[in-house]
Amino acid sequence: MSEKTKNPHDGHRQRMREQFLKANGLDSFPDHNVLEMLLFYSISRADTNELAHRLIDTFGSLNGVFDAPYSALKDVKGVGEQTAVLIKLIPSLVKKYLEGSVSDKNHIQTTEDAVEYLRPKFATLKNEELIMVCMNNAGKILNSTVISKGGSDFAEVDTRKIVQEVISSNATQVIIAHNHPGGICAPSSADVKITNNISALLHSINARLANHIIITDTDYFSFAATPKYASLFIAEPLTEQDVAEV
Repeated sequence: MSEKTKNPHDGHRQRMREQFLKANGLDSFPDHNVLEMLLFYSISRADTNELAHRLIDTFGSLNGVFDAPYSALKDVKGVGEQTAVLIKLIPSLVKKYLEGSVSDKNHIQTTEDAVEYLRPKFATLKNEELIMVCMNNAGKILNSTVISKGGSDFAEVDTRKIVQEVISSNATQVIIAHNHPGGICAPSSADVKITNNISALLHSINARLANHIIITDTDYFSFAATPKYASLFIAEPLTEQDVAEV
């Protein structure tokens, strides 16, 4: 390559790569440098530092950039299709990586086991999801599936899907879990109601609800481990009055 066609930013990019490899991570990198380095791989011949600052200024933080909708990213000057796709790839890639870290876990014996298994499934999500884990009597994980998305009261829970998953996997016990993206674990009255409804549904097909866990990025809440809610896990379904009194 001649001096005229050489990328003037090559030296800077190489120094940043070397700094990353020497540090064995990104802990010492300011957020704009993290994003600047990522953009090397979608923008080959331009200074990405200015764009990194522009993206963070637009969306408020590095997390804000990764959480931004594809269309909003495309509206930022200097962001093309490849760059927007690369940015949107990162949260999904992180989620896949975290799920892979517990992929060999095949039994749940305690609430802590369940949280360890489930937390990666909620990583990077900004909306609520309700996940069901089917197990046998020994706590062996038979399968897990998302049964509802997006609603804080999960009004659209597909009871047919729950029954099909439990019967097809020959499960005898189930754990349900959902995330609170706002970071507060406290259960709502809707959370109590869905716990009761699913417990009653499972009882009707000779399975049992072992727990309902609310998970945030840093904490969790276990219904089964809280005496106030122990009655939600009895064999017989509760009445509306019972739920109101819990």
